[in-house]
Amino acid sequence: MQPPFPSLTPTWHNDIYPEIEYTSAGVTHKGETIIITGAGSGIGRETALAFAAAGAKQVVLIGRTSATLNETASLINKAKDGVQVTVLEVDVTDDAAVADAATKTGTWNVLVHCAGYITTPVPAGQGSIDEYWKCYETNVKSTILLAKHLLPKASQSNASFLTMAAGGIQFPTEMLVGNSAYLVSKLALSKTTEFLAAENTNIFFASVHPGMVDTKIFRASGATPEMVPTDTPQLPAGFMLWITKPEAKFLNGKTVWVNWDVTELKAMKESITTTNKLNIGLAGWPFTA
Repeated sequence: MQPPFPSLTPTWHNDIYPEIEYTSAGVTHKGETIIITGAGSGIGRETALAFAAAGAKQVVLIGRTSATLNETASLINKAKDGVQVTVLEVDVTDDAAVADAATKTGTWNVLVHCAGYITTPVPAGQGSIDEYWKCYETNVKSTILLAKHLLPKASQSNASFLTMAAGGIQFPTEMLVGNSAYLVSKLALSKTTEFLAAENTNIFFASVHPGMVDTKIFRASGATPEMVPTDTPQLPAGFMLWITKPEAKFLNGKTVWVNWDVTELKAMKESITTTNKLNIGLAGWPFTA
């Protein structure tokens, strides 16, 4: 379809397509160990199902509620035989809890950090400071804790760590008044991901905007499916299968949208790797005036 927002690629996707289908030979993850946070619902759940379908040997499901994690585990077991599923009830903002979870995982190949938090929209300075800061705790602190405790267990030959960006970080502020807690923490998350990439050169990192999927966070932002063209959860799940493959390594440290066509992205490899394109910075720099 025609992109409804400014798009890096001419082609814009709302749903999964052949190149990123779960069982496509190009996105296989056979024999790998995958860790998914926020795996009890929404995009996290669908991503877990995607990696299981793509041949993962083990899928570790992390979240705050064991009941929903067990539902995800049951769906994986029904859909795919032979996948070892591990359920870990963890608050990813708790240093000790994340450290304990790390002791229960072995060497991993892919970590997809889908857990996130959004406040009810309210102007900065008028809402609860505890709620405001919870966005930073869940969206930024948790990423640092996961890196601290799980990077030492990453595969030395093939490891990818994905964080979830927010598309709204690039929109004019006037369009999103009231959502500063969520969006500024997500902006910090994308920049944190860039630092992790620069500081851990043996591991692939990317910050992935998972699209406009009708999830609890989507609704909590004040959005509804009638307001924007929504995406299926299969689109981000399939995209994450692709971006954690070797051919996507040119996107290391970048912030990307799942709506962008992967074939067209690959054709832009040189311009992406030789510039600050898709990195967080000051618009217009270096200034030419």
